Amino acid sequence: MGTCERMLRVGAPADAVWDWLSKPQNLFSVNIFHAEVLTDEPELRKGQVYDVDHDFFGVVQQKRQAKILELEPCYVRWGEYKTPGAPGGRDPFPHQQSVRVVPVDDESSILVNHISGRYVFPGSNLLGEFLFRRYMPYILDDDNQVIAIGCGGMEPTKLHIPKGLFLWPAMVASTRFLKKSTRRQVIEKMRAQRAVAPKAESKATVGADA
Repeated sequence: MGTCERMLRVGAPADAVWDWLSKPQNLFSVNIFHAEVLTDEPELRKGQVYDVDHDFFGVVQQKRQAKILELEPCYVRWGEYKTPGAPGGRDPFPHQQSVRVVPVDDESSILVNHISGRYVFPGSNLLGEFLFRRYMPYILDDDNQVIAIGCGGMEPTKLHIPKGLFLWPAMVASTRFLKKSTRRQVIEKMRAQRAVAPKAESKATVGADA
């Protein structure tokens, strides 16, 4: 079983980050493979199962479920598995993931994103460990950046896509060309909000000067 942990300092206080992250629609929207989060619940609940449609590289679609295993202030851990009875054979990557928000000061905090799981697709006994070590750090880094953008702690223009990765262009292309991509929706929403904010500030300044 592989494990990976990645951290990112976010330009927002822990309470603000957790307020955004503790909404199921937000938590399960940041992953690059998520196509749709099927819930209207306003907040996370321990023991609750959430349905999430996945799309791998625009080629393989799969229905999966995420169950909240632990829930504390500024911390959540969930298990993610293929939906029982869904087509597609064996679950290729059963895993658990957690995100912790660590306060730093009044204006910043640190995201700690941890995952453990194993690949069980054909040939994974030969390639699984290599793929996990090679690509999982970049996937978690992308998760963290999208969380930071979603909560307002990072400019969307600063989203960093690692260079020189064999599979990464396929991951990025899949989020661009899929009909549904929750990650893309988060980023586009924040881009739109950031574009509107300077105009609103400008109008407020003109009004004050008058």
